[in-house]
Amino acid sequence: MQQLFEGVYMLEGDVGGRPLQLMYLRGDMASILWDTGCTKDPERFILTQMWEAGGDPSGLTWIINSHPDLDHTGGNHLMKRLAPQSLLACGDADRVVCSGPEELMRLRYDRYRRDHGLLYDGDGRQGVLQQSGQAQPIETTFAGGEHIRLSSDWEVEIIALPGHARGHLGILDAKHQSLYGADAIHGEVYYGFDGLPKMPPTYLWADDYLATIRLIEHLPITTYVGCHWPIKRGEEIGAFCAESRRFVQHADHLLLAALAEPMTLRDACLHLGPALGAWPREVDLELMYALHANLESLVQRGVVSATGRDGQGHIVFARGGTA
Repeated sequence: MQQLFEGVYMLEGDVGGRPLQLMYLRGDMASILWDTGCTKDPERFILTQMWEAGGDPSGLTWIINSHPDLDHTGGNHLMKRLAPQSLLACGDADRVVCSGPEELMRLRYDRYRRDHGLLYDGDGRQGVLQQSGQAQPIETTFAGGEHIRLSSDWEVEIIALPGHARGHLGILDAKHQSLYGADAIHGEVYYGFDGLPKMPPTYLWADDYLATIRLIEHLPITTYVGCHWPIKRGEEIGAFCAESRRFVQHADHLLLAALAEPMTLRDACLHLGPALGAWPREVDLELMYALHANLESLVQRGVVSATGRDGQGHIVFARGGTA
């Protein structure tokens, strides 16, 4: 656990060998737990670090999911058992997908199964479901622009940061000139504790993601805290934004060159993975999120088209107008 400012704590865990940093904001009028980790994380590290920060789940006011991913919503059910008086919230556009493992699997992790043949199966699927916790209804939602008063002199704003998810949220803490952005922007790679690249960016909507990068660049902040990256301060914030934008632009450039020949999303992931990052090649298919987002944007701009389906029924993309 790290104390960043008075009343602001970063709870430190891990997911798949990568950092998992969850925010805990504690004022004398209200408190916020920002994400709940995976299924067992409330007991594994959240609870003990809340106590270290001088807090108590019995006094927790809000549990807010920044976005729907197993390492951000998996602990919802257990955390609500530990803090039943708290209100569980998320972005309005993510209400259904944040509500339980079946919805999370169907709407997020399985969304490329039918059209692209990309899916988590066998042990991979079982692992996702196990880490996604139990179903837990969302009690309220935010769209951005809402304010929560934590103390008489401390108010934070919930802001919309879409791209990685439709309803992705951030907490803008004007008192401390900080943004607690969760997974709003990803740089060019997710790193592990060992300092090695582990996986590629996983945004789902490229144009929204680019707009969020622009927004963060212009916020009056001196500290940016994400869930899986080192804390960024001062000029590091702009550099991280630039790095995030650069990945999207590089992916666009590589896709346009590669799509001189028709290919599926799977083909694109395997073909472009080595040029996009040094993560282990066995995780190149995790590019399905980002490259599908880029492809959707390129299709909407009319420079790429879905030309049909291959023999397995998977969508084929090519550069140029619709066939």
